[in-house]
Amino acid sequence: MLELKKVGFNYYSKNGETVALKDISFKVADGELISIVGPSGCGKTTILSLISGLLEPSTGEVLINSSEENFNAGYMFQKDHLFDWRTIKNNVLLGLEINKTKTEENINYALGLLEKYGLKDFINKYPSELSGGMRQRVALIRTLTLKPQVLLLDEPFSALDFQTRLNLCDDVYNILKTEKKTAILVTHDISEAISMSDRVIVLSNRPSTVKNIHTINLKNSTPLQRREEANFQKYFDEIWKELCDEKK
Repeated sequence: MLELKKVGFNYYSKNGETVALKDISFKVADGELISIVGPSGCGKTTILSLISGLLEPSTGEVLINSSEENFNAGYMFQKDHLFDWRTIKNNVLLGLEINKTKTEENINYALGLLEKYGLKDFINKYPSELSGGMRQRVALIRTLTLKPQVLLLDEPFSALDFQTRLNLCDDVYNILKTEKKTAILVTHDISEAISMSDRVIVLSNRPSTVKNIHTINLKNSTPLQRREEANFQKYFDEIWKELCDEKK
């Protein structure tokens, strides 16, 4: 459903031109969950901005269903960005209000997601009354309420403690697979990328290119269980070596 075809991106400042991305090419199938890892500052978040249409590529094309056009992308950030003065229900309905699509059908869809994923009893609570993991689950449901074609996840677990991260990875993975959503996850955490993904894209240093794409074949049904498989360490070692080579 999505293809980046020889995509490049340059930044311009008073100090001149900086080549951030060079000849980035990969495809994402419908319903696939892929992760992007790479050295700090290599342009991982820039790729998400190019896919969403927030930035235009300097070279190459971002193709949606084989055509060059904007489409409905949903973002999930490191911070949940919930409004403390709105209830959980009203936070989830915020996007519908902004888009002027707050119909009875869409409201029922949003409330159904809250119920389906264990938040029914919290709809009249406020964000301050929820744990960090629950807040991020609310933020994901708020995004899903708009029925995006693809979810762009920009290090959504990095602000959480380790145990909460593990639990939330399972929750988010389950929601994305149950709702049959296509998703692209940017993360610095190799284990997180392997445990959640169908494929992992490894980027080089700036100007970034695609160094390798790993197809992840793990049998278990949750990220936590996948971490315990024998092949998990093999994938980790391979990706770790590729990233370490970039630091030399």
